[in-house]
Amino acid sequence: MEKTMGVRMGFRKKAATAVSAMLVVAAFSGCIKYAESTEDRTDTQAVEEKGRFSEGVDTPIEVTEYESFSGTGAESFLKEGDKIAVISPSALPSRSQVDAVISGLSEWGYIPVEGKYVCTEDRTLDNCREDLEWALRDPEIRGIFSVRGGYASCEVMDVMDRKLISEARKPIIGYSDITACHSAWTRAGVPSIHASMSAAFTDLPKECAEVERRLLQGEIPAYKCAGSEYDRQGTAEGVLVGGNLTIMMTVANTGYDSVKLDQPYILFLEDVECDYHQVHYAMTVLKNNGVLDHAAGIVLGEWIDTDPESGDYTGDSRGGRFRSVYEMIHRQFLKDLDIPIAYGFPGGHGEKNYPLLMGEKVRLSVTQDDFTLEWTDTDD
Repeated sequence: MEKTMGVRMGFRKKAATAVSAMLVVAAFSGCIKYAESTEDRTDTQAVEEKGRFSEGVDTPIEVTEYESFSGTGAESFLKEGDKIAVISPSALPSRSQVDAVISGLSEWGYIPVEGKYVCTEDRTLDNCREDLEWALRDPEIRGIFSVRGGYASCEVMDVMDRKLISEARKPIIGYSDITACHSAWTRAGVPSIHASMSAAFTDLPKECAEVERRLLQGEIPAYKCAGSEYDRQGTAEGVLVGGNLTIMMTVANTGYDSVKLDQPYILFLEDVECDYHQVHYAMTVLKNNGVLDHAAGIVLGEWIDTDPESGDYTGDSRGGRFRSVYEMIHRQFLKDLDIPIAYGFPGGHGEKNYPLLMGEKVRLSVTQDDFTLEWTDTDD
């Protein structure tokens, strides 16, 4: 069994997941500055050292089956022997992180090809763009693996030639700040994989790493997770969009905003090192832009290392102090939405980071006791 991280929330009946839809518009530094470092830390340490808490990390989860992907994006998946570009359109990785990815991909049977600027300390924005555009243009490269998150991949999305994404139809793998890339890929109609980066080959639990390995090759997992008292029952289908809440704010209303799909979507959201004030700020932006109202369903992932005392918004002037991020989001934003909502999918910045196939149709089913995520374009 995986090690339980964070503090078990007293309100939880059973750990939960939720599909979160989102559109956003401004970035706040409190969450962003920590998104770059969590590949190298554990939430148990954060809780012990700072008195903070984490949610979603203890959700019981089961992979009920694997199915081969059979949708229009089937050509984007990988096979052993493929060449994979190793780059970092976000923050600068360490040499050891790059080496871990190269070694890990090789063990998985791929041929990793290091980007020219992946580890260059004095690299520029243009260098990051060049690495990504090289990976998309080179016909021998079949996939793109980001070494780490951090911040600034949105800058690369802003200046790159985004038509290359739909022309190349190559998957990108990563999470956290790579949410900006997932948004661009989804908008281009190309599947991408929300999954661990260098940590996949260092300290990710073996069961999570195995799901990631299989997903890269088009073996799509179906998930069943224990429910939460805040879940709203129902079933919905839509394209899975989202990722890190803070980063989704930076892509709102851009030419690569994934919620501008003109089709139903299921929204996934997670974040790290935020207080209630920051989360409320971001969720208010989503609400005011109609993102929550237009979602077919919402899934909330891991909320890691929350400081309940920081910031000016603790719930004291809103009917009582909030007990958790999930409770605050439920009370202030989601309780009146007539759509299926799940809280606590174990994906994000916690020790467990189960991968998600972004940009493809998924079915969210929430019952009294649990919820499931099943991608619909698979062979039965």
